Amino acid sequence: METKLTSATREVIISGERPTVLIGERINPTGKRKLTEALQNGDLELVRKEALNQVQAGANVLDINVGILDVDETDLLPKVV
Repeated sequence: METKLTSATREVIISGERPTVLIGERINPTGKRKLTEALQNGDLELVRKEALNQVQAGANVLDINVGILDVDETDLLPKVV
């Protein structure tokens, strides 16, 4: 079985027969006060820095979570991506 993740520029396939895929999961505000505040204020600089750090550390894909109180996730998620 394979799982394909695609974007406008890349495709990543997750499968037991392929090399390991590293998924960066640090863009998640749960328990992260600074990230929560940044997202609530619409300040995406901290998110950008964390995304770049994860890619530079070898992440093949990023798992992005913006689920916090008082934020319209439907509006915020595309901006973060």
